[in-house]
Amino acid sequence: MALYFSLIFALSLDTFMAALSYESNKIKIPISSNLIISFICSLFLFISLLLGNFLGTFIPDVILKWISFFILFFIGFIKVFDNRIKNFIKKRNFKGKSINFSFCNLRFILQIYSDYSCADMDKSKSLSPIEAIFLALALSIDGLSAGIAFNTSFILGLFIFLSCFIMNFGFILLSKLFNHFMNNKLDFSLLGGFIFIILAFCRL
Repeated sequence: MALYFSLIFALSLDTFMAALSYESNKIKIPISSNLIISFICSLFLFISLLLGNFLGTFIPDVILKWISFFILFFIGFIKVFDNRIKNFIKKRNFKGKSINFSFCNLRFILQIYSDYSCADMDKSKSLSPIEAIFLALALSIDGLSAGIAFNTSFILGLFIFLSCFIMNFGFILLSKLFNHFMNNKLDFSLLGGFIFIILAFCRL
């Protein structure tokens, strides 16, 4: 279970960082938006876990272990260089170009990934339910990939879903308290990256 809680914690750090960013920019995340973000992030992880379980039924364990290793190691490597990747996306931002806010607008989701505050589309300083969906999609990218690396049962997957939901919801609430005495430039990406790398070697 320690591996699963480490996975949930590493994924929830992204939500915590996003919430801290919103707090530092005086953007409120209402309870309704918090519930949406927590639910979508947890749902994507749950779907990914089910996919990993499905793959485990016909892929030999030896091969599956190495696939799991490379997925987790790659995510960890990317997160270690998270700031550089986000800066790369920002430099190639689509300023001056119109953005169609369709549900599957990958370009806008990438913008949110590089700068969480972009999700506040109407600049109202409050995250609406629709805006929360876009933010959740950006935050779910890692979870959608990481869950495949774990071969879990349906019941265990439900427990992980609930645990992930509670942790994400709690981290968003906790950000309101932490923002008062933490440096808003604090970046947890490096910590999350190392956790993923450790998880990768634990899968071997």
